[in-house]
Amino acid sequence: MTFGEHLGEPARRLRIGLVSAGLALAGLLAASAGELRADAAAELPGGETTVRRLNESQYKRSIAQIFGSDITVPGRFEPPVREEGLLAIGESHVVVTPHGFEQAAIRARAIAAQVLDDKRRAKFLPCGGESAVFDEACASSFLATYGRQLYRRPLTSTELAALLGLSRRATAMSGSFARGVGAGLTVMLASPSFTLRIESSEPDPARPGARRLDAWTLASRISFLLWDAPPDAELLDAAASGALHMPAGLEAQVNRMMTSPQVELGVRAYFSDMLGYDQFAGLSKDPLIFPIFNPQLRDDAREQTLRTIVDHLLTRQGDYRDLFTTRNTFLSRSLGALYGVRVDYRGFGGWMPYTFPEGTPHAGLLTLPAFLMLDPSHEGRSSPTIRGKTVREQLLCQAVPAPPANVNFRIVQDVNNPLFKTARERLAAHNESPACAGCHKITDPIGLALENYTPVGAYRETENGAKIDASGEFEGKAYTNGLELTRIMRDSESVSSCVVQRTMEYALGRKLAATEEAWMEALAARFATDGYRYPALLRQIATSPTFRTIGNGPAAVARAH
Repeated sequence: MTFGEHLGEPARRLRIGLVSAGLALAGLLAASAGELRADAAAELPGGETTVRRLNESQYKRSIAQIFGSDITVPGRFEPPVREEGLLAIGESHVVVTPHGFEQAAIRARAIAAQVLDDKRRAKFLPCGGESAVFDEACASSFLATYGRQLYRRPLTSTELAALLGLSRRATAMSGSFARGVGAGLTVMLASPSFTLRIESSEPDPARPGARRLDAWTLASRISFLLWDAPPDAELLDAAASGALHMPAGLEAQVNRMMTSPQVELGVRAYFSDMLGYDQFAGLSKDPLIFPIFNPQLRDDAREQTLRTIVDHLLTRQGDYRDLFTTRNTFLSRSLGALYGVRVDYRGFGGWMPYTFPEGTPHAGLLTLPAFLMLDPSHEGRSSPTIRGKTVREQLLCQAVPAPPANVNFRIVQDVNNPLFKTARERLAAHNESPACAGCHKITDPIGLALENYTPVGAYRETENGAKIDASGEFEGKAYTNGLELTRIMRDSESVSSCVVQRTMEYALGRKLAATEEAWMEALAARFATDGYRYPALLRQIATSPTFRTIGNGPAAVARAH
């Protein structure tokens, strides 16, 4: 069976450029389930399976989980691709270049060498020792044990036989059993079965003619959703025993994982993706205009928002919508300088819990520096259009059309024009063109509401000596400033339904299929019933019948609000 035949339909959608990586690699490469069950009729059927590349964090976390945090993961990873608003969707449509595949092979050899070096060999390969004689029982045990963890499923008999044959030949050639087994480990580490999350399905015994995820794929979907990491031994055991396909067994595993500290990693990973935090890499601002901006402030702004999200959603078990209005956050020394607040740097990890006083202009995610500074397109000014577009697409799941070709942005970019001192005035002049007005009508009112905040997150009343007008209207409700806008957004159904949609798409690695529309509506209703608690949403998704059901419906479609 060829590699493409093994992957089936997902392989035809995943375009992978494979190159030779040595003879060894080339040789081998030939609340609870019960609670939501009442809505099952409205949810089924599900969508298609996917193939997703492990991102850099997931790859490194996998190595640390399996072999220990002291293993160094070398080399450069190919950049992620964002599609439909999520890297998680882009990872299912990646192109692995020859250079990327070569890097994966080099990385695999380096990791295998560390696992079986003199310092660690006894831990991972207690049998065999430093012998030059091939020990098939020892090699088989090692490869099967770590193969299950790396592939997130048991090795097939064909795979194990191929690895044993390779390890046997490598032992004979090198005169070292450890090196021979290391050759087999290298191949597993470079294999698509490790570097890609290849989903598989099987007939569903409860629904003749229908299909469901196999237990191993279900274990991976759950684990990467909740922990952003591969399944641990207990979850794999539940898959092996069949317990994961039983309501009680599934619920027990999800509840166990939801109470683990590792769920923070899953929440951080999701919101980093949803909020586009990959764009922080290399983000810069004009140092002459914003001398306070530096890499430390940039990194701290990102961390501040993630800490705020984790504290509100997990520690406090708060209402998701209150992220738009909460005054509770965390400050580092660099952020303290931005706000003019004295920070006790002796706090845990250099961070201090802080509550913005009533009457100050800071409350909620949209007024934190991470949102306000995350504009890679403009280093010297704010862009109401970019900010409004970000809110529409990331937080409301509303598509904003691309600007027409050959648009003249001269008026908008000229911040020194005495006739148009504020961004509102410059945009009004720019939007005299009918070709521009349509899109800007969607984005600019939201962005202009946040013009009191500079591109690094500081507050201002004026621009070029002119008072800033931050008033506008959102969903038929008027506001006079950014804080009033965020209070209106907090109560918008679009905000709560968007996080449901995005979380589901993140978990699935694709846009929702038309057949899954009813599932989303059922989850959104349940999200409201649960008080908009994000952990409850994660639990409902992971235990939902649709999450593990494979449908034969049309391709994914975007949801319009």
